[in-house]
Amino acid sequence: MDMEIEKELQKQLLNEREAQHFRDSYDREIRFYDIISHGDLEALEEFYSYENRTGLPRQGVLSGAELTNRKYHTVILAALISRFCIEAGMSVTVSYSLSDIYIRKIDKARTVEEVNSISYSMAREYCTRMHDNIKKSVISRHIVLSIDYIRSHIQDNLSVDSVAEALSLNTSYLSKLFKQEMGKTMSRYIRDQKIEIACNMLRHLDESSLNISNYLGFSSQSHFIQVFKRETGMTPEEYRKANYHKSWMSKEGKESKESKN
Repeated sequence: MDMEIEKELQKQLLNEREAQHFRDSYDREIRFYDIISHGDLEALEEFYSYENRTGLPRQGVLSGAELTNRKYHTVILAALISRFCIEAGMSVTVSYSLSDIYIRKIDKARTVEEVNSISYSMAREYCTRMHDNIKKSVISRHIVLSIDYIRSHIQDNLSVDSVAEALSLNTSYLSKLFKQEMGKTMSRYIRDQKIEIACNMLRHLDESSLNISNYLGFSSQSHFIQVFKRETGMTPEEYRKANYHKSWMSKEGKESKESKN
């Protein structure tokens, strides 16, 4: 262990405690990246609207110069958004190329306000592309609305009946149309979405199975564990041990290997 780094770390932690500064919690960060990677434009606007009302959350000091500090944080943001979108299905080439474009814009920025504008533009660009990718995979407006509703209410105890009621559609009609266009039942789609989010939380967060179960609207922790194991072949804790903070590297390695073949 580098003792100079350790000394600097302890000094910074002490200063932050004394100043009562706290960084964003992990769950809020993951929520932001999930909004973008799932193409939820409405939720993204709500997120930024809240930030505009309350002010930007406190960020770590990476540079003594305010502009440089903001640039560093926005570059980190670009890297994380690009990787979350890759995990959600965006082409590796497209995602990294977009990231490079915005990083060059960040580098040329001359004011904090300009960097903030680029940050918002980048988030909306990725979100819009993910939203459009989802729309391309389906045909009818009803299914697009269904998917938007499911992803916006993934924490609820969703069912075909509840989605149909929310969209003022006949349950039987929506059920058949969804299976026809998506190639799976709506119940299966809802379950897949919940498990996908659970996997993301287990890879990136320290939340317990109980908290994840409650967050995703499962009837009980035992039901969540049962469903998760049936879908992944592992319990949530087994999955966490095997994948914690490893998903980006494994994804990139897989894509690199495929590109060489």
